[in-house]
Amino acid sequence: MSFPYIIWTLRRTGGTTLTALVNGLSEHPTVQHEPLNEERVFGHISQSWRLDQDQNQLTQQLQEALAKRPLIKHCFELVAPEVNQTLADVATEFGYRHVYLDRRDEVGRILSLELAKLTGVWGKEGSFKIYNEMEAGKRTLDPFDTASAVVHLRYCHQRRAEVQARLQETADTYHEVYFEDVYTDFDQGRETVGRLLDFLGIDVSTVPDYTAQLTNALKRRGQNSARVMDLVPNIDETRAALQSNLSALQPDAAQTS
Repeated sequence: MSFPYIIWTLRRTGGTTLTALVNGLSEHPTVQHEPLNEERVFGHISQSWRLDQDQNQLTQQLQEALAKRPLIKHCFELVAPEVNQTLADVATEFGYRHVYLDRRDEVGRILSLELAKLTGVWGKEGSFKIYNEMEAGKRTLDPFDTASAVVHLRYCHQRRAEVQARLQETADTYHEVYFEDVYTDFDQGRETVGRLLDFLGIDVSTVPDYTAQLTNALKRRGQNSARVMDLVPNIDETRAALQSNLSALQPDAAQTS
């Protein structure tokens, strides 16, 4: 019997692809991705907190939501810090394991997010046609909202620190995974996913097409947004502003994207 789990992440970290792969190998029930977003299946919990800020009610609602141990992919920057904190507490009590998925290239992550907002392309489906039209000059892109992108980078920096600090308190129920270690190199990605599955207690020895599933996830993921990034009119300005702010917030994490 494997463990139920929450994949704690942010947008544009490859979380949808990784979650789909691992969920398909687990015996636990699944639920809509990012279920605590207000418009989704457990969204009433986030709405109730926003309106009432009743801690007892929040705890009870999360206990009810996790009662059947559904597998959860959770973008923690999209809900209130108090909801994140209580979710971590309840999930730990219910025997969940916590997977923290992030991307080392924070500038690249924010740029990818801003591009998705501009183009409406959030996944691989439809990206080929739309990106081809952009490269052919049939579609033009507006400039990024640089100030908004910087605000979001700073916001995510704070939320990330809060979530990591809380999850690291769970000791042996906590595991970190990074986008670059999963998707940059296939052999490294296979080893990274293997360690994750071991942590979750998932045995793939009886899954006949596991290698095919893994290969499909690691080699065919995403929409390759980098191919059109330079078509954004103010890409250099936005990239520089993000890099400068990241360096100020966390000098050791700053890197050229």
